[in-house]
Amino acid sequence: MHIAIVGSGRLGRAIAFALLNEWYVDALSLVDIAPGVAWASAEELKHAAAAMGRDLEIRHYENCAGVEGADIVVVTAGKPRTADMTRRDLAAVNGKVIASIARSIYPNNESARFVIVTNPVDAMATLFWKITGAEFVISTGTQLDSVRFRSELAKQLKVPRSAVEAYVAGEHGPNSVFLWSMTRVCGMPVHEYLDKHGVKIDREDIERAVRSVAREVIARVGATIYGPAATFREIIRSIALNESRVMTIAAPTQLMGSNYEVCVSVPRRVGRALGPPIVSEVCRNEYEGLLRAAASVHDTFIEAARTAGLTL
Repeated sequence: MHIAIVGSGRLGRAIAFALLNEWYVDALSLVDIAPGVAWASAEELKHAAAAMGRDLEIRHYENCAGVEGADIVVVTAGKPRTADMTRRDLAAVNGKVIASIARSIYPNNESARFVIVTNPVDAMATLFWKITGAEFVISTGTQLDSVRFRSELAKQLKVPRSAVEAYVAGEHGPNSVFLWSMTRVCGMPVHEYLDKHGVKIDREDIERAVRSVAREVIARVGATIYGPAATFREIIRSIALNESRVMTIAAPTQLMGSNYEVCVSVPRRVGRALGPPIVSEVCRNEYEGLLRAAASVHDTFIEAARTAGLTL
């Protein structure tokens, strides 16, 4: 399987490194417009591959148009978020980046599955989809938020992280929605688990911790790398191997009651095709939160699209 990664910054390189040990990957293409960056990243990965005994082909490009026949394209290029910025602050500048990438990479990779990582990720995926009309475009959505939610809940309950099933949906950003109604601990609905074990948790405290952890990490070490890279590898694996795992990625969706078809995150099965939204257990307040998230993504998309010169 040929996977292309557009953007060879810290996150792009980390995702590429995470993919080196994925047995189904036989070719990696790295792209970065900065002179020599993709070459340097490819050389490093070739050395790592030699150490690991992996013989996959590793290519490098300074223009997306050079990439051909990719099975999965992962887009990480764009301005990164700093500690004092929101993801939506990036919409105007990264909208131009995503528009340029969409127009140059799609013609030679029309059958690829596109995974957008660039923030504000849901609006950027919507923009990419609107420009290309590609059949499979997703953003990594709130899957990373879901992973952080599981980690924090496991820590507070002192249970293994693998014992927690929990989802954050909506927008990867200020309008994320914690789906407590779908949360399970050791296979039980969270409220049943708490009652059975006589345990109490502060839901607002958990949500606050999940929402703030990325900003705190960025403020101290400059970026979040390992959690995102591992999470995005799992998304790529589920697509590549058609695992149909339930994840909260964002795909073009028009929720019942919404006026907008945009990339909004809901739990759904992810494989080489996407399953329908899994929202039957979601309570009314949570669903209303999903509708607000869709409206927020639409507003950010409109801002990005205008900047990118897209006629709406």
